[in-house]
Amino acid sequence: MLQKIVHPWWGHLPAALGLMGFVIYSLSGVRSWPARMPLSTTWRGEPNMWGSPWIGFAIVVGLGLAFMSVSTIMDEMWARQEGRKRFNVFALLDEALIGWLGGTQLAMVASISQGASTIPYPWGAALLGATILAGGAAALESQRSFVPGPSLPVETQPEAFARAIQERVARGERVVYWDIQNPRYVTVLSLGLPVILWIGAGFAMGQILWPGIILVLCGASMLCFYGGLRTRVTNEEVTVRYGLLGIRIFRCQTGEIESLRLREFAALREFGGYGIRLSGSTVGFFLSGSRGVDIGRGRKRSALIGSDRPKRLAAVLAAVTGIEPTAYDAGNEAGRIDG
Repeated sequence: MLQKIVHPWWGHLPAALGLMGFVIYSLSGVRSWPARMPLSTTWRGEPNMWGSPWIGFAIVVGLGLAFMSVSTIMDEMWARQEGRKRFNVFALLDEALIGWLGGTQLAMVASISQGASTIPYPWGAALLGATILAGGAAALESQRSFVPGPSLPVETQPEAFARAIQERVARGERVVYWDIQNPRYVTVLSLGLPVILWIGAGFAMGQILWPGIILVLCGASMLCFYGGLRTRVTNEEVTVRYGLLGIRIFRCQTGEIESLRLREFAALREFGGYGIRLSGSTVGFFLSGSRGVDIGRGRKRSALIGSDRPKRLAAVLAAVTGIEPTAYDAGNEAGRIDG
């Protein structure tokens, strides 16, 4: 069953209309485009890299679509974490970026078409575009009403699972438990963005080699995020690995663990986003949701590991450490975004 969308679709209208307006306006004047334009200039406005205007056009459209997708995901996550209505500054990011890039591209094309010998960066046009679109997004965000997010999922039979794990440890058996967070948006971004970047690289390489190579490498690096977050618990240690290559981003011995705490948190407000995040004396590892297990390690930073099945993860950690986890709390502040 599809989940109900909490953040209203019309909150993204300024970005969509801004990008559509840029495309229509640019293509309507394509006959007057110069054969080439500066892709980079010195601080004095002297061009040091030239290429087809189509490269700049493709960059604006490609990055605009990518940031609209990211913003849509972030706005939905923010809305799902709200305890009451709060202004979401993340809702302005795609509008500000599209306005800035679009204003820059249009001003640069206009300057070179008029035969300018120096092309100073068009700060005024870029700032104007970003301000107009971001202002529209801010106006719509202020009109967005609070809608309670969907209820958090309930784990099935966590008590029975905990008893089974404890019995295995009591018999001296080795425990290897995997907890995986791999939300759909990670798959979309890790596979979709490389495709967009590689298409852009195809256009770029037809004009200049190096920008195309950079886009290819950026796409390959994004592909490494595929696979999500994988937490492994054994009798001896806890490790967290990330991405297609399984890069280890956290490790601690079970003997280092001094406390276990089931915790609710607001990723965007408390940590500023998802991924590997720092907040005070806590380092967080999570890609979705608002629940996890906080591992206390004495004088070291505590580790907050996000999980779609936090009670099961806590039960395994309790079994291998002998530490009873405390019940859910919301950290130092409210777990949902309630101000």
